[in-house]
Amino acid sequence: MISYVTGDATHPHGQGSKVICHVCNNIGGWGKGFVLVLSRRWPQPEADYRAWRRSGDDFQLGAIRLVQVEPQLWVANMIGQHGIRQSRTARPSATTPWIAACPLWATKL
Repeated sequence: MISYVTGDATHPHGQGSKVICHVCNNIGGWGKGFVLVLSRRWPQPEADYRAWRRSGDDFQLGAIRLVQVEPQLWVANMIGQHGIRQSRTARPSATTPWIAACPLWATKL
């Protein structure tokens, strides 16, 4: 069952460990949308994403990296978008099969 919650996604609700999941592109671009909020709050997810891209280590569609930002909070950088959308009329580049594959990578971590 899906529950919709209104609020700040960088302040997840509930007790225990939490993961903030978001979709990243496969070209190393980080600079618009939700990632700006993440970077303002914690520098680690962006730094890890950029280092991951430079290393080329499993940096591909469907891959995921968990970055710990607080004692019980991680950010999941999920590579589920091919390239970047060039205009508002362009077809979205995030694809369901790659996004669906991301949790499978988590079992490798």
